Amino acid sequence: MKEITVLEEGFTIPGTFKIREFFDASFGFYKSDSIREVTLRFSPLKTKWVGDQVWHRDQKKRFLPDGSMELTFPVADFSEIKMEVLRHGSMVEVVKPKSLRDLVKTEAEKITQIY
Repeated sequence: MKEITVLEEGFTIPGTFKIREFFDASFGFYKSDSIREVTLRFSPLKTKWVGDQVWHRDQKKRFLPDGSMELTFPVADFSEIKMEVLRHGSMVEVVKPKSLRDLVKTEAEKITQIY
């Protein structure tokens, strides 16, 4: 935000509005009408740290024979999940969708230009 303006009119939250339902389909705070399924594969070492975490109420976990884990869940926007993937570095891979893989790859390439 750069500046705020106080308006004369008010806003009343509808009595039927449920914040939990509003954000149910989102990862983080971003909301969109377009929901996309994301699958991340965590390395065996990282699985020890994130294996018990709940990232989304509709997430699905799949533990692989090598000790890695795939986590699949819906997201409304790639902004927050991209940053979460980058936070885990080389211990996570975006399996799908390709568009998120490409975003993370582009950001990783920018990082290598700094170092």
